[in-house]
Amino acid sequence: MKHVRVTASVDGSRAPPLFDRLANAAAVDRARVIDWNLVADEAMILLAVDGDPAPLVDAALDTSGVERCETTGQGAGGAGDDADGAAPRVLLRVERSAVPIFGCLAGALESGGLIVRTPVVFREGAIHATIVGDPGPLQTAFERRGDDIDVRIDEISSTPAASESADGSLSDRQREALVVATELGYYEHPREATHADVAAVLGCSAQTAGEHLRRAEAKLADAALDEVGPAV
Repeated sequence: MKHVRVTASVDGSRAPPLFDRLANAAAVDRARVIDWNLVADEAMILLAVDGDPAPLVDAALDTSGVERCETTGQGAGGAGDDADGAAPRVLLRVERSAVPIFGCLAGALESGGLIVRTPVVFREGAIHATIVGDPGPLQTAFERRGDDIDVRIDEISSTPAASESADGSLSDRQREALVVATELGYYEHPREATHADVAAVLGCSAQTAGEHLRRAEAKLADAALDEVGPAV
């Protein structure tokens, strides 16, 4: 059994508006597809949004291909985590053509022979996904789309990579903050550095540095729990 990590991006001049809002929005670190349901040429997509989902929500119903948009948590009102500490959720009903890369993933899933692991991550202009099984149907689906989708295979292995959900989900700024914090001794016991020390190296405020670290730590913790599995 193969585990294939892929990164797919769309030519900027050809990217549908919804893809651009999910993968390139300045207010969103990443949007994670945590579940979906396929119906004919449409898809119901449940997203966890790390960042402020308000711009996405405000523009969603005016975006071509979006038929429905609902939010939970603070999704409709502003940035931050909801009351339970989870990222705000956004539920979209869309035409598959509105997110062509996701359409390829969904089509390959329907053809059988593989599964697409969640989360599927929209971040920094691309989609990052892990496929388990025969990658042939996925390759065929992308080839049918033509040259507007660029696909890169990041890794093929017989076992899932321990870091596939962790390091790969961090933004460049979050990764940089972790590296700086580690080098300065922020994670030593007792601590040898503060948020202000990290901020001085990053060139940002102490509050911003702390937010980068908090989000990075949350992503790494989520990935670690995914590897361990649910508690009995």
